[in-house]
Amino acid sequence: MQSSLFNYSQIMKDDVFGMKKYQDAVYRGQLLSGKRDGFGVMVYRKNRVYEGQWAHDYREGKGMEKYSNGNKYEGDFKKGKADGKGVYNWANGEVYDGEWKNGVKEGYGMWRGIFGDSYLG
Repeated sequence: MQSSLFNYSQIMKDDVFGMKKYQDAVYRGQLLSGKRDGFGVMVYRKNRVYEGQWAHDYREGKGMEKYSNGNKYEGDFKKGKADGKGVYNWANGEVYDGEWKNGVKEGYGMWRGIFGDSYLG
């Protein structure tokens, strides 16, 4: 586990814990009627990982996604996309902490650059 969103060891003991294989990924976590629902971890072939909440086979609720390039998003998800409050960290040190809508930065937030510059709005 790369995040502290939930206790993976505890989830593994759950009656609804299972594994589901996809063409480019493997899911380990809670399943309901064969769909990802509850807490789980999705590990992709290209070294991308999502840890967090699921509902009806979508990323839904709190989650953390780390990309193969070292970038990371931690925050709210809705219907599989960043939506709500979240923090995106670029591998080069830039950070955006703010609001998201349908996978896009939207609303109030703060961007901090690697040279101490920032933007609030």
